[in-house]
Amino acid sequence: MFFLRTIEKDQLQILDILKQLPNDRQTIVEKRNDEIYKWIQQIHKYKKVIVCGSTASVYITAQLMTEIAKSENGIIILSGKIAGRNEDFILDTNPYNSEYKFLNNLGINPNNVITLDVGTSNIDNMNIAFGNTGTKINTEPDNCFLIECNRESEEALVACEIAKQATKNNKSVLIVTPDIAVNQRIKNQMEFMNIPADFSAGVSGAITNIGRAVLNLLNSWIETKSDIFDKLYSKANYNLFDMLKNYIETTDINTFHPRFFINNKQDIPIWNAIQQTSNVLSDNNIQLNINDAYAIIDDTLKSVSVRPNIPTDTAVCVLGTIESRMQTADVVILTGLNDGMFPMIGYKNSWLPKNKAIEIGLPSPDKKISLQALDFMTLSCNNEVYWLRSNQSGGGLTIQSRFLSRIQVTYKNIKTANHFLETVREKDNIAFEFQDDDIPTPPADNSDIYVTDLELLIHNPYAYYTKHILGIHPKDDYWLLPDSRDFGNLIHEIINTTKDFTFENLVYKMDARAKEILPRNSILLYFWHKRFCDIARVLENYFKNKNIGHNEINGQINISGRNVMARADIVWDGIVADIKTGSAPTKNQLLKGLMPQIAIEGYILQNNGFNIEKQNPEIIPTLQFLQLKNNHLELIEYKNDESKNIIDNTLQVVKDLFAKYSKDKTPYEYYSTNENKYHAFDDFARIDK
Repeated sequence: MFFLRTIEKDQLQILDILKQLPNDRQTIVEKRNDEIYKWIQQIHKYKKVIVCGSTASVYITAQLMTEIAKSENGIIILSGKIAGRNEDFILDTNPYNSEYKFLNNLGINPNNVITLDVGTSNIDNMNIAFGNTGTKINTEPDNCFLIECNRESEEALVACEIAKQATKNNKSVLIVTPDIAVNQRIKNQMEFMNIPADFSAGVSGAITNIGRAVLNLLNSWIETKSDIFDKLYSKANYNLFDMLKNYIETTDINTFHPRFFINNKQDIPIWNAIQQTSNVLSDNNIQLNINDAYAIIDDTLKSVSVRPNIPTDTAVCVLGTIESRMQTADVVILTGLNDGMFPMIGYKNSWLPKNKAIEIGLPSPDKKISLQALDFMTLSCNNEVYWLRSNQSGGGLTIQSRFLSRIQVTYKNIKTANHFLETVREKDNIAFEFQDDDIPTPPADNSDIYVTDLELLIHNPYAYYTKHILGIHPKDDYWLLPDSRDFGNLIHEIINTTKDFTFENLVYKMDARAKEILPRNSILLYFWHKRFCDIARVLENYFKNKNIGHNEINGQINISGRNVMARADIVWDGIVADIKTGSAPTKNQLLKGLMPQIAIEGYILQNNGFNIEKQNPEIIPTLQFLQLKNNHLELIEYKNDESKNIIDNTLQVVKDLFAKYSKDKTPYEYYSTNENKYHAFDDFARIDK
């Protein structure tokens, strides 16, 4: 049954549609019940039929257990050790409530249940703690240790640290997680710490890679108010599954976040569930908007439990509270011991008062508390048990589990194992080191170098050291909007990819590319378009009646024993051109060798360093800047003696630099400059300290 999250449709009308859904399809519960009824008919064929670990809390299971108990060949092994006052057993929150009801229906007094001798156990003390006798125990449980963490992420780290130490000592470990979020945190941390663990109890389909990728995709369309969903949904004849299938098949899988593998066998239950949901909607002509689709798929994914392959030879097993019943291990870790998680908040019906809900047979809201109380008691009877909880969750303070409160009231003290917590926190406590203000003096650098890095070496040696020697490259801010650099890259891209330099074609291509880069309806498009028109006129005139040169061509030359590499914008025979969407270097800067890029590219061309034909080494290359700066669009050209002086002076500056930095322990000093492009590594230099 599916409820649409919408206020645009009449809810009563939706309920009428839901009532008309085909009822010939057997539900999971109906299928399970049919199987159990078949077992009831077969139990007489076996010499012994043994049930263990069940609390008889589910009606159909209780029926099966009743028939087995009545049979001469049947044995029921109940969890825990039922003991206490009958007036306490009838409480919905009592750990033995379900078992008491089962025994009561059989007409058996709990005191007449046979106790199995399992050796030393703390179950009697646990029964005292969870009873209402007021009895206190002056000793603390010697097998249990409490660890209180600051936050949930720290709790996951502590659980993994305990498991890590236990496996080193050849101990088996059982980690019990009452919540899928806790399970996922521990899973991620286990993988990070390279601890093999069995998570085969399954995870919600909503937190698998494919589940998150689909939800992220829909959410991105919702946030951007995109019409992609409506178009694809309509094209798929309003079939939700077909829409997703078609989109995935025609889209690069690497664009999805997180990435997933389309042929992953473990994801088959997810696809089956989405397809079944989609078929029900299609069969009843129910069409969704994108918000409804998100809610429906989210609900469908959460209903699926994906079970990964069971790893072999692993000593760590991570299970939920139900799966962990009847499990034993050398070390047991109970996580999430906060009220609302362990125990979880019981099911509450928003439409009916509690007494009416119980009267018509709905489960008590406290049923989960009762069942988890018994789980807590039995799991806490293992040889070495750790109780973990977080003081904060989701930014708010938590309340410790009522189970722990029971223990603390009954026992004089509870042991702690805070050395695990200290080990985890110690990893975050990096030893204080005094700031090193010394100028870096690394060994001699004779590595290959790009001509663009030469500019850094001239204007700010420290920035060159950080980028070229340390290999550190700053990442762009994810939230940063397109800027002048993106604009420049766009212009270069169009020049490199087009052969038609007519005004109309250039403006068309620039506008189209800008729409792909800029956010929808961005005001920047208006300003960029104006510049596109100005630039297109200059480019049309520049390339008129002129064959296209070699675009973005790589070249290399050896200077003083070091290879200097370059990637020139455009090279003709005898001409090197540099496209500048900002300001071109001044003539004075070029003559002083302070802006080496075009001069070295001219030197490479002169010495046949570019792989082009018809080179004449006797001709001094012409150096051109096609300046496309806003309101300052012009061709700047240096030829003959001017070009020769620029190349010779720059070559001497480069040779002097190489001679200086080819020696060990040469200091790479920080030079102050007003140019922002030389400030990328200021945080490493700590100039603002």
